[in-house]
Amino acid sequence: MHKSNLLLRCITIALVVLALASCIALLAKDAGVGALLRLPRSAISAAPLLLVGASFLILQTTICPRLMELLKNGLLAATFLLWGAVQLMPRNPTSIRLGNVVIALYVLDLAWVILGSKNSREKN
Repeated sequence: MHKSNLLLRCITIALVVLALASCIALLAKDAGVGALLRLPRSAISAAPLLLVGASFLILQTTICPRLMELLKNGLLAATFLLWGAVQLMPRNPTSIRLGNVVIALYVLDLAWVILGSKNSREKN
């Protein structure tokens, strides 16, 4: 494996581990056992989304998917990143609209997966 690919894979894994740890912190804060966490709730909510979105985006450079798979994976990564950004925004008309864009992007991504799996089953 090339050194740059190895470095990118290590960064990807580190970001995933941080995303999982931030999920635990988020759930702990919600359960009231994370009282030691002095970060704002918005930052704790945004962290796992931003970290996993970034890690998935970086992963694409190491796995070199075909163009359509890259577009689908890029869309999914961008959706997580946008959702994370929305979590950091104050609740206002812009953040609400962007939240709706996130919903539309998730529906688009899942529809793409569903229709893609139907087409691949028909080919086999």
